[in-house]
Amino acid sequence: MKLILIDKKKITINTKSFIFKPEKKIKWIAGQYFIYFLKHDKEDLRGIMRFFTISSSPFEKYITISTKVSDKSSSFKKSLDNLKIGDEIIVKGPDGDFIIEDVKKNLVFIAGGIGITPFISIIRQLNFEKKLINISLLYSNKTKAFAFKNELDKISKNNKKLQIKYFISPKKIDKSVLKKHINNKSLFYISGPDPMVESITKILVDLGIKDEDIRKDYFSGYKS
Repeated sequence: MKLILIDKKKITINTKSFIFKPEKKIKWIAGQYFIYFLKHDKEDLRGIMRFFTISSSPFEKYITISTKVSDKSSSFKKSLDNLKIGDEIIVKGPDGDFIIEDVKKNLVFIAGGIGITPFISIIRQLNFEKKLINISLLYSNKTKAFAFKNELDKISKNNKKLQIKYFISPKKIDKSVLKKHINNKSLFYISGPDPMVESITKILVDLGIKDEDIRKDYFSGYKS
């Protein structure tokens, strides 16, 4: 399927959103991803294909990629950043099970950096449907430039069921933080760089959380 670029937005100093209109109606569930194909010159070893979680929500009707872009970015991201309004990209999907299935559970969302993207999609959709349930968002970042912070704070202000805590490096989401969110009705969703996801998972398992109560979304290629 083709997606047509209709807008670009700067989210933080090094994060951008690329907004696409699908060539035909498409359905997906908040938290899912697409596989994107973009032919370009001087492609790196990873080639023309990438996986990106959809940061927009199904009710918005368009597909958004939100990602970090810099001089050190991959050839794919540089090509993505160079797209002009009206240019096209090919996608396959949607796919992924990083979605909300049990609204009776207390949800603990743990985001590292740009790993916030599935969570902003899920939270927006729940807020739109007026179904926001008990969610604790633990959001860590290298700097105070948290992507989507203003939007998240606004939703949280209007709905006390969404509780947010921000962690700026060197502060971390450690065992002492996670212990406060342990109970028999909690599901844990972890999204971020591979080392962060593995580290948080190990802590949760050590705290007695079962594997089936942990969902993971890996953002490979990011250091933090």
